[in-house]
Amino acid sequence: MPRSALIMAAALVVFVFGLAISAKIFGFGAFREVPTAVLAERSLRFVDVPGGAITVMDATTNTVAAELGPGTNNFLRGAMRALTRERRAASIGPEVPFRLVRYVDGRLVLHDPATKQSVTVTSFGPTQVESFDRLLVQSK
Repeated sequence: MPRSALIMAAALVVFVFGLAISAKIFGFGAFREVPTAVLAERSLRFVDVPGGAITVMDATTNTVAAELGPGTNNFLRGAMRALTRERRAASIGPEVPFRLVRYVDGRLVLHDPATKQSVTVTSFGPTQVESFDRLLVQSK
């Protein structure tokens, strides 16, 4: 293998790593959601119930916001599973509630204040938005 080819390959690798590092530091090519005003917000806790159901609790009033039967709301379950996995990896328990936020620009986002992770629900279509929207509306 010619020495010049090895030098060129090494230079290419260094260049690519340099681009990746500068993109990470300066945010080149990164998607960022522009903060907008909050239209509605609710703090929620998700409690697993024996048999596969999930009880959704309003963390502010400590009342039941919803009961999700076994085998239903698969997207919601998947989003919660992903956020809960992050909490377990960071050794964080369920003490800090999740925040479900509707912004004035229409975005619906599930935030985990404990890990700073979030799921932008509106990115996944109207069916998924509807399942989370029901949790945002407080029953009177």
